[in-house]
Amino acid sequence: MSDRPNLLFIMPDQMRHDFLSCYGAPHISTPNIDRIAAEGVRYDQAYSLHPVCVPARCSLLTGLNAWRNHVLTNGNHLRPDHAACGIRTWAEMLTDHGYLTSAIGKMHFYPWEASFGFQHRIACEDKVWVNIQDDYWHYLQQRGHRKYMGKEHEGYDEQRGACVSLLPWDCYWDYFVGEEAARFIREYDDERPFACMVGFPGPHDPYDPTPEFLEKVDVDKIPDPAPGDPIHRDVREGIHARPRPGVPIWTPETEGPYTEEQKRTVRAHYSALIVQIDHEVGQILAALEESGRLDNTVVIFASDHGDLVGDHGVNAKG
Repeated sequence: MSDRPNLLFIMPDQMRHDFLSCYGAPHISTPNIDRIAAEGVRYDQAYSLHPVCVPARCSLLTGLNAWRNHVLTNGNHLRPDHAACGIRTWAEMLTDHGYLTSAIGKMHFYPWEASFGFQHRIACEDKVWVNIQDDYWHYLQQRGHRKYMGKEHEGYDEQRGACVSLLPWDCYWDYFVGEEAARFIREYDDERPFACMVGFPGPHDPYDPTPEFLEKVDVDKIPDPAPGDPIHRDVREGIHARPRPGVPIWTPETEGPYTEEQKRTVRAHYSALIVQIDHEVGQILAALEESGRLDNTVVIFASDHGDLVGDHGVNAKG
């Protein structure tokens, strides 16, 4: 075993900090994420460079902001000849310095099977990319299940994307990612230190927790969303009216105002997704302890950006 520390970077998708109990959330408990915060450094003034997924992730991957790596929107991607342009990923640099680099879960790469310097890859991509035949797709096939679009769930449109998963917990996206990460750690037998990025697809919408985790949310203590004002209404109407040729509309098809009941339902389901991820973070930390690697592993937990979940009358990000 190397004396150099292992590196473990855990990144949930679209997780806001104030829905964690270590940041004061009163309605859920996230003991495993709280443990990372308590035993390390908890940042109170850290901000994402970008409010959408791909630019934020490419900035973290390259150490460059969107103006320098040229990934400005979710429709852009890191160009395949990035090295020739003087852009390198941290996975490429750590590989050069003797680390085994691994990416498990959602990376949001274009194309999705790209490596960008990661030597080992287990893919479980975006929750709206249901046709991608990644490792998670094959896992489901072997168990007689498949990926489901949000709109296939009962109440998806009526509840602004809040629904209950059609998959059992042991076939759920974040379960697969967490268990694969824990297995990678337990079975790791290389002499090199590892640098592993674990990307959870949740709590990104659809807000589709499994029932047993939804029960863990204290709905009476969910914080109220920030109120909206006329300028937010105008922005929303402009977004919904904007043509998006060739781009599928993933957002729920709803009419009428975003009611307080809908907001509370969305926030409850979003919270349950965070509890699910916290459970799997516990499995990963247990694997580090059981394998004797915890004291020699630097653990970083950060999201690409947050989610409005009803603040100002809006869901998602942007």
